[in-house]
Amino acid sequence: MSDPLLSSLCTICHINVPKYKCPRCSVQTCSLPCSRRHKLWSTCSGVRDPTVFIPKSQLVTPSGVDHDYNFLHSIEHRIERSEKEIVEERGLVSKKELILARTGEDGTERQKNGYRKGQKNHDPQKNQAPGEQCINQVLKAMKTTVHRAPKGMKRNVENKTSWSRHQKSIHWTVEYIQGEASEKVMGRAMGTRPIGDSYYEFCERKAVEIREQVKRAKLDEEVRIRDITTISRLQNPETSAWNVEVIFSSQPTWNSQNDQEKQQVYKDHFYLLRPNTPSSFSKVLVPIDPSKILNDILRKRTVLEFPTIYVFEQEAFPKNFMLEKDFLQKTGQPPMESLNGEEDDSTNSSSEESDDETSSSESEDENESMDDGKIVG
Repeated sequence: MSDPLLSSLCTICHINVPKYKCPRCSVQTCSLPCSRRHKLWSTCSGVRDPTVFIPKSQLVTPSGVDHDYNFLHSIEHRIERSEKEIVEERGLVSKKELILARTGEDGTERQKNGYRKGQKNHDPQKNQAPGEQCINQVLKAMKTTVHRAPKGMKRNVENKTSWSRHQKSIHWTVEYIQGEASEKVMGRAMGTRPIGDSYYEFCERKAVEIREQVKRAKLDEEVRIRDITTISRLQNPETSAWNVEVIFSSQPTWNSQNDQEKQQVYKDHFYLLRPNTPSSFSKVLVPIDPSKILNDILRKRTVLEFPTIYVFEQEAFPKNFMLEKDFLQKTGQPPMESLNGEEDDSTNSSSEESDDETSSSESEDENESMDDGKIVG
């Protein structure tokens, strides 16, 4: 009996009769190991290319119809999977918004300006929720500009700022960054309450939550200490003494009329991050008084979605940051009103002596943008 032709055997081992054919390049192999070697040697994905030309004689066959059906079904499956991800998993849009984005409310296509054919341009403020309208009114009165991150980005998703009808105030989302280790935690703060009180109350709530989690899980001592120290400077695990101390000179109050009479002395040092500064500079921080309410701190300021506040224990300023007065002096911009109620004299004198035309134009643009509070998308 004559030996089989070499071309009729497996193209990899040349020993056995082939049983399988690669969907992409039609190479015949006899086993799974040979198929894997083929993909490795030829850098072949093994996935059928739906764009490859197929003669009509091969297309009008059961296998040809199956190939086309599977290709169309895979497209439909990927569309459904993408819709599920953006609607259910990531929550970027609602199901209704997705349908309207495709066809429009009445089934007509949208024009380039975003409106349907025959639809007049409408005032976007009329379609805002009541809480959002109140927030915009307060921001306008404060002359605070809020820059919105693209929808779906992490900072946009983290923003849970809302309107409190009970307090009639903005309930801000605040990003606290603690110490030089830059421990980031997300919290909430009422705009009409001192930021120092909001921060310490937030730390105490976190400490209670961690203690309850440790108690329920009955963790050992090492894990307990590790979990508790995720929020730094909260409580000593051995003595149960609080490390965050708020020393009141009198009973705390948030009545604006009594703010000057009842001052609070805080242990930590608070700074507000100034966003959108050139990358050639270090991060610019603005010293703030923790006894002031958050709305006063953000007055005539710009934030990216929500304010970012740095909290340092030591009095010495970290090396990898710079104060706003130094930043304004180097860029030749006029000084802004200090958040501690004072203005830096050295910054005033240096800015008056600066005659740089470029810096002057930049400061004029910035002052124009701060005339009215707004939300920038």
